[in-house]
Amino acid sequence: MSGGGILTPPFARLPRTGRHGASLVYSALAMTTGRPADDLGSFLDRAVLPDGWRVLHEPTVASTNDLAREAARRGWPDRSAFVADYQTDGRGRHGRAWACPPRAGLLASILLRRRDLPPQAHTMLASVALCEAAERLLALEPRIKWPNDVVIDGRKTAGVLAEASDDGRERIVVVGIGVNVNVEHAELAELPNATSLAIEAGHPVHRGELLALLLERFDAWLKQPPDRLVAGLWAAWNGRIWGRDQVVRLSDGADELVGTLLGADPDGALVVQTADGDRRRVVAGEILP
Repeated sequence: MSGGGILTPPFARLPRTGRHGASLVYSALAMTTGRPADDLGSFLDRAVLPDGWRVLHEPTVASTNDLAREAARRGWPDRSAFVADYQTDGRGRHGRAWACPPRAGLLASILLRRRDLPPQAHTMLASVALCEAAERLLALEPRIKWPNDVVIDGRKTAGVLAEASDDGRERIVVVGIGVNVNVEHAELAELPNATSLAIEAGHPVHRGELLALLLERFDAWLKQPPDRLVAGLWAAWNGRIWGRDQVVRLSDGADELVGTLLGADPDGALVVQTADGDRRRVVAGEILP
């Protein structure tokens, strides 16, 4: 496995304990880009994070999801977060590349060890928590583009990738989150359907402040009883679905479907109504441009 961090001594050493019981670990790897730093590592060293959370910050990795999976194999606990300034091999759904300039995005993966949540809840949790963080920090109105993107005014700002494994004794879920935070207009010139939080807010955004709020919202949801958590997440997720009451074009397996988007069911399936009045559930697919 390539990249900076997974097999380095900083990853293996014991973490330092931060304020309020949060644990933080940092490597000494150096970045070589010219983008001004927002001192994410220094911010995390001072940040008040929810009790029981452990954060590993690395300047460069191949993929934060790969880093989190390796940490899971080494016994890292539930509610561990892995954050990088740059990924050399970031990915989204269906193996698509996820690229973001160094220090311009929030690139994070969260390790969860619990069996009491249905599979769709992990993507819902990450999407809702990110929306809530952006709403509180920046007074923006992000929406969730089914199944796993966060958009502002229809333009992609973030993506979520949840990957799970289950050996019959324990379920391990790694939830990857990639956010365009301070990506500039020029850097998105070839991606007209993309934007960043800084562009939408009209000013730079500190990645550490966004991460702290994101983990706070994760923690608040995870503290709820499972049945209440799942019901509340679905309501919050469904209430933010992008494109409601609009005619959309979807991929549905090998087929395409055109219909009016009505919302989503609790299992995460999208519900659309076709021109002839039929209601269709789309379980796997995506909304097409």
